[in-house]
Amino acid sequence: MIKFYFRSLIKIYMMKKLLFGFTFIFIGLSAMAQTSQFGVTAGYTNINLKAKTDDGSNDFTDSDDQNGFYIGLLADIALADNFHVQPEALYSLVEDVNFLQIPILAKYYLGESRFHLLGGPQATVIIDETFGIKNFGLDLSVGAGYDFNEHFFMDARYSFELTNRIGNDLPQQVDASLRISTINIGVGYKF
Repeated sequence: MIKFYFRSLIKIYMMKKLLFGFTFIFIGLSAMAQTSQFGVTAGYTNINLKAKTDDGSNDFTDSDDQNGFYIGLLADIALADNFHVQPEALYSLVEDVNFLQIPILAKYYLGESRFHLLGGPQATVIIDETFGIKNFGLDLSVGAGYDFNEHFFMDARYSFELTNRIGNDLPQQVDASLRISTINIGVGYKF
């Protein structure tokens, strides 16, 4: 019971730190930005869970795809004509698991076109209680998008996890890893 309570406190503490950090970065970038737009985004999400174990005599690899949706808020902060920073806070529901994704993306517009490339770090937090799996993960996200006009846009991105989600509860002789990769395809509206 104490271990469960302690894990819950740690989860709340980490989420507060993430939100505080996100707010601090957002305010700092907004202060030095030429123009800023705020918006909403939603779409389809697919996660791929890839588990791998090696106990010295047997290797095992398994992969599982699960579908869901995401919805969230964003800020599009123009630092130059074709270079923007786009922090986001996304809520995702996949199967019965709740996620919070917090990407901070660099957005580069290709010449005078409305096409743009995206890339940057992303924190992914599993909101639900998980046993033996770490709730926090750090991802690298890459993607592309298109602005239909000043307000409507679409984008697609792939995020691959850099951290191992397996906790320290396994015996030392077992080498195990769990990584979560994400595909997001969605539309949005900037005010």
